[in-house]
Amino acid sequence: MDHRLKLLIVVVLTFVITLSGGFLTEYVRQSMTFTWGIEVGDEFVYEVSVTGNTSTSTQVRPPFLEPMNNTRIIVEIVSLPNLTLYYYGNQFVEDIVEYPKTSLRFENGSDVPTEFYYTINSQVSRCILPSGAWGYLDSLFPNQINQAIPDQESFIAVNRRNSFFFGYWLNETSLESEWHGQIDFSNGIPNVFSFSLWRQGQPWLYTYNVTMTLVT
Repeated sequence: MDHRLKLLIVVVLTFVITLSGGFLTEYVRQSMTFTWGIEVGDEFVYEVSVTGNTSTSTQVRPPFLEPMNNTRIIVEIVSLPNLTLYYYGNQFVEDIVEYPKTSLRFENGSDVPTEFYYTINSQVSRCILPSGAWGYLDSLFPNQINQAIPDQESFIAVNRRNSFFFGYWLNETSLESEWHGQIDFSNGIPNVFSFSLWRQGQPWLYTYNVTMTLVT
């Protein structure tokens, strides 16, 4: 084979390999890049459903948060954290999940009672996530919920066909609590999110579940 032809083949192969490597690197970078699909000032309306009770062997009372049942709440985005390219699981929780992003008010404009505001607002905020890198986010939180450990806690991330499931589960001797959201791929907002509590404090048993469903 002519020496110049061999050289040309080597140059072409080198170019193709370099170009392919560049495309692969860009693909990997994009698949790991988070972006906010929402802006400060965006508002979302949720319908609230509350179930459960506070009980002893002889008494049954309405659950905590029962006054919020069958109400509509406006969730407003008030702040969003800056995003970086790479995260570890704990870093993502600290910088994104636990970052306060929202405020609440009733649909009619009145204030949510103080005794309920923090509980609901903190749970809503945790379920608002940056979009884009869903597969990467799934990999940050290997599911541990099925482990046979009496006392444990675990973040749960599942990349589903139509939404991203993200939540947290805590199990202790006399306490079990969890929260989770079904997150929209396009904007990182939960279409539905829920949080619940089961707590034994003699002689009372406290249980409640709050589910909030996106209306607009």
